[in-house]
Amino acid sequence: MKTETISIFADGKGKDEALALTDKTASYSALDHKSALRLRLLSEELIGFIGAFKDNHQGDFWLEADDKDIEIHLTTEIPMDLQTRRELLAVSTSGKNDAAKGFMGKLREMIANATLPDDPEEKEMSDQVLGLMSLGSQFGQYSGNYSWAMTQYTASINNASSKPEVQKEKDDLERSIVANIADDVKVNIINDSVEITIFKSFK
Repeated sequence: MKTETISIFADGKGKDEALALTDKTASYSALDHKSALRLRLLSEELIGFIGAFKDNHQGDFWLEADDKDIEIHLTTEIPMDLQTRRELLAVSTSGKNDAAKGFMGKLREMIANATLPDDPEEKEMSDQVLGLMSLGSQFGQYSGNYSWAMTQYTASINNASSKPEVQKEKDDLERSIVANIADDVKVNIINDSVEITIFKSFK
């Protein structure tokens, strides 16, 4: 079952409708109260990604359910330039400059870096900033095609050395709502088009 698509905006418009759609999907999949709350938390985290942009920025939100296997989808267009990247990384829904902190903040930073114009000097800088998050990524055969998976990233981190920066990544994963609840998170980027999908089985 695929739900209708809800347009959500950085100013919060559409958020209530998207969460109502989440609750409807939980009911359709006959989730118990605890599972329904977890699904709602995952949706809230994904919806919050749009909140880092200017008020009129739009994303499309929907869910897909196969029994108790549920996917939460968000697609958006990000015409990234250096100014947009600075705005994206400087703003969070809490109003604090925590964009690069925590798992979701680093995911947002990774997407900002991956969608930067293909300028060699900027690319070198963004690759340095990307750091360990690149462990879960794959570049396509042509410029502008990029994918990332949380399971691949987590496996790489768990197999990495015990250096302080690796331990910090592990700590961020342990504190993350998404990393603790979701089975996987996948990011696919083709040029300016970004799709984030959260996978969770409640079986």
